[in-house]
Amino acid sequence: MVASAEGATLFDRRGSVPVAPASTLKLVVGATALNRLGPKHRFETRFVALGPPGDDGVLRGGLWLVGGGDPSLTSDDLKRGVGVLSRSGIRQIDGTLAIDDTAFSGPEQNPRWDPDDLDYDYAAGTSAISLDEDTVEFDVTPDPNGGPAHVKPVPDNDSITFSGSIATVGSSGDSFVSIERKVEAPTFGASEAEAAETEPSNEYVLDGRIVQGTTQQFYKPVLGMPGYVGGVVAAMLQERGIDLAGGYRAGAAPSDAVPLWQHRSGPLEDIEHEMLVNSNNHTAETFLRIVGETSGHPGTDAAGIAVEKNELSRLGVPHDHMTLYDGSGLAPTDRIMPLTLAKLLSAETRSAYGDTFVRSLARVGIEGTVKSHNLTDAAGRVRAKSGHIEGVNGLAGVVQTKHHGRVSFAFIVNSSNANAGDVYDEMDRALDAIADS
Repeated sequence: MVASAEGATLFDRRGSVPVAPASTLKLVVGATALNRLGPKHRFETRFVALGPPGDDGVLRGGLWLVGGGDPSLTSDDLKRGVGVLSRSGIRQIDGTLAIDDTAFSGPEQNPRWDPDDLDYDYAAGTSAISLDEDTVEFDVTPDPNGGPAHVKPVPDNDSITFSGSIATVGSSGDSFVSIERKVEAPTFGASEAEAAETEPSNEYVLDGRIVQGTTQQFYKPVLGMPGYVGGVVAAMLQERGIDLAGGYRAGAAPSDAVPLWQHRSGPLEDIEHEMLVNSNNHTAETFLRIVGETSGHPGTDAAGIAVEKNELSRLGVPHDHMTLYDGSGLAPTDRIMPLTLAKLLSAETRSAYGDTFVRSLARVGIEGTVKSHNLTDAAGRVRAKSGHIEGVNGLAGVVQTKHHGRVSFAFIVNSSNANAGDVYDEMDRALDAIADS
């Protein structure tokens, strides 16, 4: 599908057939978040309490960490927050550390995702208190004497456990490291609600081998973010010499709690640019729940998708036969018309934040997930979002033509038999022809 800047159809070959979009779907949540929140919006994360610490250094009543849906929050950010608590004179917390993730609701990993994807960092979960994109780093250090490798989770966290071992082999061998989440036994006899409230464990099974030499890093998704983040913060408090009397748990902060520290993310426009250039699934899923909150409902996938549909209607973009389950396009059962994507691009570029949206797209052949495209006449004239899951190759974006201004396009191939290299070549030829028009 190719559309003019005004949204008129210029070329249509089965553009109204709903197809699996893969990551081109991120264009929908990106445009919706930008329009609903604005490019300068920042996400907030706070430590709050019932009051400031006493002169004796005791913080009475406990401490809460309140998540505001920041997809870019890092361990270093929290470490700086704990440093502020320490410098404020806190030496003891008389109560528990509670992690408040109540801004969002629903399963952390989407039940529509392919189960084979769930053990990879690109399928990390979603939480209002996301940390390090909901992944944990495992540092695997070969043993200099040939014994089992040393495995350390980063950041330090007693909620991460593992069994098994990774052997150290000589330089003539090869590395094959396996770190997999332990499959949890079904909760027989529990109701669906009880099963949903069960805190997932972050227990991993180690196996394989690593060649003698330097430390290697591996990244795995974590679940049960309140428990995981609680373990991270508890370790940071201990490192700062702050005694935590009551351990950590999940829990909503009191409405009258006072802030002790506040972290604000970078502007939404920067986070969105990274999401679209690098196809960040975690950010897209977080954005979906954030836009769901703007409707006055809890931040769920369903609420976010409802807001997206309203936004498409507001922009005058047809979205018949659209069936969505997530924000990233990782769900194989997502369906959307190429027509919808192309006309959304045209409508969004005409909107108040059109220039910001276009700058958020990757320059094709130059950066991000579209770097490997090889353009000639279209070089430097195309910005786009790619999309790839099994059986899907997609590209959607804008082209600055030589004689007819900017046009929008969506190319999506759904076929288990298609050769990705051939599809890339055809897309590049089409973009060169459009740019030369």
